[in-house]
Amino acid sequence: MSFEPSGALEMASLVMRDRETDSWWSMMQSRAIGGELAGTHLQELPVGEKATWAAWRARYPNTLVLSIDSLEHVDSNPYDSYFADERTFRGIEVEDDRLAPKAPVYGFRIDGGPFAIAHDRIEGGLVVEVDGLPGKRLLFYRPAGASVYRSTVAVSLPVDAVVEGDLTDLVARIGEGTLDGAERLDGFDTFWYTWVLANPSTRLLSP
Repeated sequence: MSFEPSGALEMASLVMRDRETDSWWSMMQSRAIGGELAGTHLQELPVGEKATWAAWRARYPNTLVLSIDSLEHVDSNPYDSYFADERTFRGIEVEDDRLAPKAPVYGFRIDGGPFAIAHDRIEGGLVVEVDGLPGKRLLFYRPAGASVYRSTVAVSLPVDAVVEGDLTDLVARIGEGTLDGAERLDGFDTFWYTWVLANPSTRLLSP
């Protein structure tokens, strides 16, 4: 299926459309919200990762960069001012005050239910067991001081996985794909207000 911007926003987040059916897809709800495929859920690709160019180049030094009219980058990021400002996009208001509106979170779904955990709770790594989700242990990891551009490592761990002390080695094994049974969670990093406005029944993990 071929996706492109629809030109519309939902709670300050992009809404995509597909060329085949002209259905409209919400990033925050991970499903089609209009058109022929309304209600159909998206499946996240396991290869998706958000990273800075420096971090990506360090891992993949032979990466080729798409050049458009001989431009490969811009000198200033138009989103920097938005990330640095506590105000929401165009003053959008959110009544759910469990977190500050622009608090960075990792939003995800398990068994169709929306969850979120704040970035500042998972710096250095955290393993939690969630009430109502028997047999599931969730690992979240962000390096201390990581940029908002960096993706959270978030997986469901096998029940027999050994988890103790520094989680760095465990996270490295997850990245290498050598930890059997670790399953990536269906989610992504965003701001609290954009996530909770589209998912008002979100269960906020506050370990």
